[in-house]
Amino acid sequence: MQPLQSLDLIASQTAVIREIHKLGSTARVDLARATGLSTQSLTRITKELIDEGLIIEGERRHSGRGQPAVTLSISPGRLVSFGLVIEHDQITCVAAELGGERIFYLKRRGSYENAELAVAEASAMLRTAVEQCPKHAVALGVGVSQSGFFFDEGSRRVASRNDPTGYAKVDLRTALQLPTDMPVFVENDGRAAAVGQAVDGVGKNLDSFFLILMTKGVGGGFVHRGELIRGRLGNAGEVASFVPSAPSHLKPSAESLRDFLRSRWGSTPSDEEIEAALEQKDAVVEEWLDGATRSLQPALEAITALLDPSAIILAGRLLPTVRRAIAERITIEGISYKEFRAPVPQVIVDPRTDCLSVGACALPVADFLYRASA
Repeated sequence: MQPLQSLDLIASQTAVIREIHKLGSTARVDLARATGLSTQSLTRITKELIDEGLIIEGERRHSGRGQPAVTLSISPGRLVSFGLVIEHDQITCVAAELGGERIFYLKRRGSYENAELAVAEASAMLRTAVEQCPKHAVALGVGVSQSGFFFDEGSRRVASRNDPTGYAKVDLRTALQLPTDMPVFVENDGRAAAVGQAVDGVGKNLDSFFLILMTKGVGGGFVHRGELIRGRLGNAGEVASFVPSAPSHLKPSAESLRDFLRSRWGSTPSDEEIEAALEQKDAVVEEWLDGATRSLQPALEAITALLDPSAIILAGRLLPTVRRAIAERITIEGISYKEFRAPVPQVIVDPRTDCLSVGACALPVADFLYRASA
């Protein structure tokens, strides 16, 4: 694979690729409007990108009088990003085309709480992913999603409940054994998931949103005008401290739901059993939904008051139908005085359960399309 620096793109070329990625496929007239480039400049830049094999011309689109416009799209298999999701019970490795399909997807389940073991396994999976990609592809980089918080300014070392001592010694940007030259981007899982929604998810066209991650625990990330708000160390958006941690409180997470149902039903439920119980309004499931929603309310009120986002996105491994049931129960008071009340954010449910792999894979894309052109 080629390293990204081999392309040596200028800002206007990146801007054109960014707008094509946003629109999927588009005509030059729409690109000129979106980028503010003159027709002459746009014609020259698109020719350069076509010659470089980064974009291609597609079908002709009729939009009224005159010659039909030729649409442009990103070349399949040319710009590739990689994602690694390191969790306590599984590691996921993904490779995806920019603006296209997944090229590679591998999930290995097991006990990956040991930092050294997890990094070695992730490195091996990444090598396999690179081998499966087209030889002419350009590697945008690898994004890593890891639970925990960053505690050391200037590094990507994580304080994780999974092997705290081991991960405290590891900077994941340098610890991975890379099979090819590419940058490494590391974010907490909630922040990575938020970037994924901004780049290729339900938050793509939102001015701002806060993502609530519902997986093993509860995490979060805030995106404003397409940019992840990271804070000083990269821990901005952490909402776990707003969710009651006492055993008597039910958390809005996949782990909490399964533990609660196991304690009441006597066995670990399957996704199908949870879906069926939810549809039947099973009393045990309803009890958990009410409790989990109550636990989430303080976080939602704080997010609304402090950040004023356009939307709150519920995402994670917790089933979408369960998240929708929580969304239906949510009531956000917002700021008010006498008869005046500020609008509250809309609540959106991500329809997928793979937001972490989408987010990890989106980290190099966000850097390439947005930070590199800033």
